[in-house]
Amino acid sequence: MKKIVMATSVAFLMAAPAFAGPKDQGKQAMIGPQTLAGNATVNNTTTAISVKSKGCTLQAGFKGLQGVADGAVIVCIADADVIAPGGFINPPGGGNGVVIVGEAKAGGVKIKADLTEIGCGSTPSINFNGGLRCYLDDPAFRTPAGTWVGACTATAGSVTIANPSADPAQLKVNAGQNVVVGLCQNFATLGARINAPASPLIAVQGSYNF
Repeated sequence: MKKIVMATSVAFLMAAPAFAGPKDQGKQAMIGPQTLAGNATVNNTTTAISVKSKGCTLQAGFKGLQGVADGAVIVCIADADVIAPGGFINPPGGGNGVVIVGEAKAGGVKIKADLTEIGCGSTPSINFNGGLRCYLDDPAFRTPAGTWVGACTATAGSVTIANPSADPAQLKVNAGQNVVVGLCQNFATLGARINAPASPLIAVQGSYNF
């Protein structure tokens, strides 16, 4: 049994995570999807959220969040489909999700996730259908062995690995909490995604048009 677990872990690390691409970069916005106005945390006319990816770094910046106290944690999941021909995920490929977190200060949140901590750039691959979704805090979900593990493996063909870095980036107020919690990798089905935490969804990638 230990040998199987070890082999799975190696394959998992080699599979490129969502938003990963050593030479890629991009910038997108996020909105509260519940109504035209947004939701109780994200007001689509006054809250500004930007997502930037450059190489194996993913950054998200939130300004103007409502009702979020200093030190509160925001949980985000970066999702994508991935195909790695000649690697571990052969066509038709699978889906993956990286669980990341940030903490609030003065109505804002800054997240800087180093995806090399969970294998970005370790093997050639393509990622597409990417997206970022963010939630209010769910402490049970975001710990290394938290409920995100079950949320991942609930989908057939999915396996998990907690951040294996010996020196991971961590939050300041919530000391000991890794910014990059872990990776949920599906090896069987394009479009497979980790299930959401129990806390409310506050933002997804999108635009407010007026």
